[in-house]
Amino acid sequence: MSNKSIAYIDSYTWLGSRLGLERMRELMDRMGNPQERIKFVHLAGTNGKGSTACFLASILQAAGYKTGLYTSPYIHTFHERMQIDGVSISDAALDEAVDEVRRHADMMPDHPTTFELTTAAAFAWFTQEQCDIVVLETGMGGSLDATNVITSPEVSIITPIDLDHMEHLGPTVGEIAKSKAGIIKPGRPVVTAHQRPEAMAVLVETAARLGCDLTEVALSALAPGPYSFNRQQFSFGALTDLSIRLLGRYQMENAALALTAAGVLEELGWSIPVSTRREGLGLARWPGRFELMAGSPAVIVDGGHNAQGAHALTENLIRYFPGKEIVFVIGILADKELDAILSPVLPLAERVYTITPDNPRALMAETLAEQIIAQGVPAQPVGNVAAALDLAKQSAGADGVVCYFGSLYSVAAARDALLSKER
Repeated sequence: MSNKSIAYIDSYTWLGSRLGLERMRELMDRMGNPQERIKFVHLAGTNGKGSTACFLASILQAAGYKTGLYTSPYIHTFHERMQIDGVSISDAALDEAVDEVRRHADMMPDHPTTFELTTAAAFAWFTQEQCDIVVLETGMGGSLDATNVITSPEVSIITPIDLDHMEHLGPTVGEIAKSKAGIIKPGRPVVTAHQRPEAMAVLVETAARLGCDLTEVALSALAPGPYSFNRQQFSFGALTDLSIRLLGRYQMENAALALTAAGVLEELGWSIPVSTRREGLGLARWPGRFELMAGSPAVIVDGGHNAQGAHALTENLIRYFPGKEIVFVIGILADKELDAILSPVLPLAERVYTITPDNPRALMAETLAEQIIAQGVPAQPVGNVAAALDLAKQSAGADGVVCYFGSLYSVAAARDALLSKER
């Protein structure tokens, strides 16, 4: 059973995040370099990678290509990290892929990390299934990320860059951008989101040095249209009346980034008609991103976990619930910039219930509550997400608004707790 495979992969979490490609290159060599037999779109960035990857994979699938998708972290099950045409890897296929990886990894003096093992298993599966193309999301950074063992992506995509994982990637946006720019390969086209000037300068310099065409998404061509809690409509250049299920302006920007990448792919010879771009966007689903889970009170679940994500969440809450005070449930990892995450949302807060995410890096609920109280907002630590959501709903009342946000590692628990109430 795949539980055994997952237990094997997770047994190396003690190795932590050890950035560097030496182990991954050795493992790929031992496995016969399966990644060299697949075509890739490679994504790096701080925010929006998962949603952008989901949009582009859905577009490619709608165009008739057998499309792999590799993302992290997962929401509900480990299997979500590897998908083909929207279907997660099966237990049997995961076992087979992990067995293949294990035969080689266990012979290595410097054993691969959990993320390296997972990435190698994904490469083995995508190759076995003969995918036409794989949309590949980095885990952390870019230049030294395990996914960067690929050598010639069809296109590289850089989503918005912000401060995150600074202990690994550097203390400034410019330093972090240098790491993200590491996925840019000589002569291969690059598509980027709108970036801060210091990040854009790094991308422009890297693309010029490596002889790459760099395309920035034309946000001036993005025109928002009607929106509800089910869908939002917008136009992007000549593409009018587009519709997506994911909510918030930033999701329109992620969709525009995916559409720009699809255009570049078409220039490279991939057949992606306008009708399939429209269809693919409309079908894309990505849970836990400003997702309305209940209506009375309204309950939003959002995986925003850094300053940029918190600003986007605040913008959406004001847009969808103008004038409303929000009852928040918040859980944050201790290595995040706490003040930068809290400062956008606390002005909207009526009350906050804090939880400790299920992760070794979690900030304790009691510590988080103390920090929030010190900023003048009532806060109470609670033992788990389900109990915190119950208290928040009682506090908000039928006409109020509840929002869980913070660590992606608690999104599944929040969604499960809310969905169980609906059954």
